[in-house]
Amino acid sequence: MRFITTLAVLALLAACSHEQIYSAVQQNQQLECAKLPQNAYEECMRETGTSYSEYERKRQELLKDD
Repeated sequence: MRFITTLAVLALLAACSHEQIYSAVQQNQQLECAKLPQNAYEECMRETGTSYSEYERKRQELLKDD
C-alpha cells in the first residue's frame, strides 16, 4: 500500500522539480511512520530526516563510482 501511495504521489507531481518530489515522498513516509509503535516510529523518522541536498550529494557520489 505504501508503495502504491508513493507512486501515486510521484505521478501527480510529474511536473514538479526533483526536490519537490523528494519532499512529497518524504512527507508520505513520515505519515506512514506515525502509524508505527513509538520505538519503530523514532527509527522511521530518523530515516526520513535526510535533507534533499544531503540525498543529492550521496546520489552524485554513487553515480560517480559507477
